[in-house]
Amino acid sequence: MTEFPAQNDTEKHFTRDNPGNIRIAMSSHKNILIRGIQGVGKITNTMKAVRDDPNVHYIGNPLDYEGKRRPGSFEKYLQYIRSLKGDLNLVEDISTLFDASSDIILIIDEIYGRSAEQMEQIGRLLDAEHIQVIQIVGCMKYMGRLIEKMDIIIDLHHDCAFTVDKALAVAACSIFGKSEPGIFS
Repeated sequence: MTEFPAQNDTEKHFTRDNPGNIRIAMSSHKNILIRGIQGVGKITNTMKAVRDDPNVHYIGNPLDYEGKRRPGSFEKYLQYIRSLKGDLNLVEDISTLFDASSDIILIIDEIYGRSAEQMEQIGRLLDAEHIQVIQIVGCMKYMGRLIEKMDIIIDLHHDCAFTVDKALAVAACSIFGKSEPGIFS
């Protein structure tokens, strides 16, 4: 996996090109959190950013950040995502990624509703040297303690993006996430 330089300066200046903004973050950070409101293009821009990258894996979630089922169906949602990157590897069993022998870019779509076992596995994936993780969320508070493993937090908007200070993100998760059972255990 690419070695990422230590980043003391978390302030990044992005342009209106959100796929380009994500590529900038990928070039210098291992674990990337992309946050944004519904419909802002978190997945679409991420898939555009990794379009030409090999060995991209995707872990889906039939629920959005409010716990609602994906519009239409989860299968229809996956078809849309596959249409953005035909060679995308859909992950059915997270444990298979731990033994991968090559570098991986892993997109994890939404954290809401994941079991304690899945959260533990995601934590291990964030620690794995050969896996660059892009975590997509609608609401940061569901990250729980996993927020501490993020190297950069990007708040995505329709026409721009900016970084969120990690200390602020950790504080927000610990305050607002307290009401969510299990995410800080």
